Amino acid sequence: MVTLSKPISARQAQTYHKEEFANAKENYYTEGERVRGEWQGHLAERWGMTGEVREQQFARLSEGQHPASGEQLVRHQTTREYQNERGETVRSMEHRAGWDATFSAPKSVSLTALVGGDDRVREAHRESVRTALDEMEKYVQARMGGNVPAQTTGAWAVAKFEHDSSRPVDGYAAPQLHTHAVVFNVTETADGNTRALQPQELYKTQQYATAVYRSELAAHLQGMGYEIERGEHGQPEIKGYSREYLEASSPRRQQIVEHLEALGAAGAGAAQIAAHRTRDAKQPLSHEEVRERHQQMAVEYGQQPQRVLAEAAQRPGVELRPESSQRTAHEGMSYARERGMEREAVADERSLMRDALKHTMGAARLPEIKAEFARRAEERNLIEVDRRAGLAGRAYTTGEMQGYERELIERMKMGQGTHDVLADDNVRQQMMEQHAHLSLSQRQAVDAVLTSRDQMMGLEGVAGAGKTTSLSAVREAAERAGYEIEGLAPTSRAAQKLGEAGIETQTLQRHLARGEQPYGGQKRLYVVDESSMASTIQMHTFVERLKENDRVLFVGDTRQHEAVEAGRPYSQLQDAGLRTAHLDEIIRQKDPALKDVVEHLARGEVREAIGILNEQDRVIEIGDRRERINEIAREYTRSPERTLVVSPDNESRREINSHIHQAMQVNGKVSSDEHRVHVLYTRQDLTGADRQYAQNYERGDVLRYSKGSKPLGIEAGEYARVTATDRESNMVTVARRSGEELSYDPRRLQGVTVYRDSERTFAQGDRVQMTAPYHEQKLANRELGTVERIDGSGNLKLKMDSGRDVEFNARQHPHLDYGYAVTSHSSQGQTADRVLIHVDSSQAHGELLNSRMAYVSVSRAQFDVKMYTNDSKTLAQELSREVTKATALQPESLRQNVLQREADPIGLQLGRGLLNS
Repeated sequence: MVTLSKPISARQAQTYHKEEFANAKENYYTEGERVRGEWQGHLAERWGMTGEVREQQFARLSEGQHPASGEQLVRHQTTREYQNERGETVRSMEHRAGWDATFSAPKSVSLTALVGGDDRVREAHRESVRTALDEMEKYVQARMGGNVPAQTTGAWAVAKFEHDSSRPVDGYAAPQLHTHAVVFNVTETADGNTRALQPQELYKTQQYATAVYRSELAAHLQGMGYEIERGEHGQPEIKGYSREYLEASSPRRQQIVEHLEALGAAGAGAAQIAAHRTRDAKQPLSHEEVRERHQQMAVEYGQQPQRVLAEAAQRPGVELRPESSQRTAHEGMSYARERGMEREAVADERSLMRDALKHTMGAARLPEIKAEFARRAEERNLIEVDRRAGLAGRAYTTGEMQGYERELIERMKMGQGTHDVLADDNVRQQMMEQHAHLSLSQRQAVDAVLTSRDQMMGLEGVAGAGKTTSLSAVREAAERAGYEIEGLAPTSRAAQKLGEAGIETQTLQRHLARGEQPYGGQKRLYVVDESSMASTIQMHTFVERLKENDRVLFVGDTRQHEAVEAGRPYSQLQDAGLRTAHLDEIIRQKDPALKDVVEHLARGEVREAIGILNEQDRVIEIGDRRERINEIAREYTRSPERTLVVSPDNESRREINSHIHQAMQVNGKVSSDEHRVHVLYTRQDLTGADRQYAQNYERGDVLRYSKGSKPLGIEAGEYARVTATDRESNMVTVARRSGEELSYDPRRLQGVTVYRDSERTFAQGDRVQMTAPYHEQKLANRELGTVERIDGSGNLKLKMDSGRDVEFNARQHPHLDYGYAVTSHSSQGQTADRVLIHVDSSQAHGELLNSRMAYVSVSRAQFDVKMYTNDSKTLAQELSREVTKATALQPESLRQNVLQREADPIGLQLGRGLLNS
């Protein structure tokens, strides 16, 4: 895999070069005292740097100087201290020398190359690194300064250093083949000017580079006669090694895992920090001693490297034939296209290429994948779309996605002005008299909805503007006007919230699953709440089924979270002319100072909002993660009633929940008599496209069949556990609860959810949340409650927040978790007295920390907010990140489409006739 470091300073780079990169003392299969680095990159070639890396060249480039003349190419920034706008002392970073991109071979590959002594495998690693770096270089950009977008140059200078051992653990240095590729912070634009690098696109290219490296490596290895299997993280592993031997040869990894477990931490960011904290001091080990230890361990585990080599020597290498390679490339790109368009209407070329390479795993080479990509682009199976200036990669959509968006907009336009007002003057006057408590903003919004003559209309309301109260008035008026009211929402929690307006509600997915319903000509008003979280395909299917007398009110807030699946139809409809009423007055926040913060966030003014929170002492910086989470738990226990904790990702959410559970026990608010319960949590890395292929399942995965299958004899709601997978035949083998084993092609089934096992210890008093709907008990996904009773057999009695008492056994419904902390996506639609927000910029994925997360999380609170972070200085920057889903139709074509329809009244009337037919 490829790991790209944070920026390293000039001093760090030169120290690393001397002590780490070029020093061969801890590379026990490298002869001599030095690791002879190698140059790569177009910029290196232009400057005459080929072959071995010289110390002076390295030092000059790390300082932003020309490697030959020493001329300063990139402005050198020295470290300085200054006062920021809040009076805090800030120390700037010295000149950024560059970044360390580390390419790590899979463990079985390292053992084969180093302990087995197959130098061809080491060369395969080098060739794969070279190819991956060439692909990364295409996306290199120059930082242009000011508001000028970055410029793609496709030119860099990289110094590569190949190492063969990991840091010693208890005197044992494990064999670990890896290459440090030092990317220097300088590039050259088309006009010959030198500039610093803009690193954002490098980080975006990281996963693509990993896929290229792994695909090339797999192809090389198979060509040598080695058999390949997919590892736990998608890496190509050489068959023939036992798990026990691989783990014994990875003490450094185990050391990091144990450190993470002790901290209760998880995730790539936490692992990187743990790697630094657990590094043993350098130890004077001789090359002969280390190699002897490696051979001793190989003997202990049955000489596996030697056996693997011998078997490969007897096996003919796999030669990729053009016809089979092209066919595999076609299949891989079909999978990548389906996967890419499931969650995004527009996909970056790197993500499409990445997925195709991961899917084919060396059965098709990079040139064949590229050729297939180009063919599809030429035939418009993939359609290139314009991107804003400053982005390196090209972006693609599909004709189907463009069609969904276009038809959705056309249906909305065709329904404008075609109906009577929703409620006449008399009904509206009665409603206003009976709802005198409505604010001016609410009265105006309700009136705008009730006087609409459009089939589809919008109600856009900022967080905490009283949408539920307004919808109660709309419901009563519509019912008096003879409409049946049906509520829909993209999530179970949102559906539950909409029910508080007196509207019978179900999830949008459940409604769509019912299919077409008999039409008796009745008037119906659909109220679709949290519309920003509905996907384009969901919205298109819903609108496509509307009948002549159906009306729709889309309710939402375009600044809150968007759909997990592709598209942003609610916002797109507004851009296309959906007539929309607005609720702009915030009434949720009872603290004027907090209301001011939410108003800034509602306008997208994140930096100002975070500045105000800082001034109000509502931002708490605690650098140590464990101490920070403990403090959140302590703060929660001070007043747990009506307190909500929000964390951006599921790993940190689980960590915080565990700490709060323990803190509540210490404080006597949760019983110490706890019981361990087996629970399941969803594998969120799998898309619908992934679930069609056996290679994406893992042994031990738990499957739930929501639809069942008569041919396979699977009942709806049944569970089974994966026992084996076969990539070649695309077969999954599962063990059912009856003990029977069943093998099938996963493409034959729909409605399969994949889970992983875990355990939780619950006790009386614990806050819990449902992690999947429980239809028999009428419990919604993410519905919250409190444990009133639990026993050793898993029998539970819960008091739900709705006031209902429910009893069930956890074995019947193992979809349960602590309910103290939730993600910001899950918090949308909730209200609490106070909210504690966790923001860890060192570990949370960048796309999870953004303006939507800030707005949704803070706006849940009525009275108080506390934001806990590892770095208050960068908090505003992290939360200012704009994350908005792309649309397949570009704004220019969308406007043109609207203008054409408005200029063609005959076509508009024809369309209306089609809609009503």
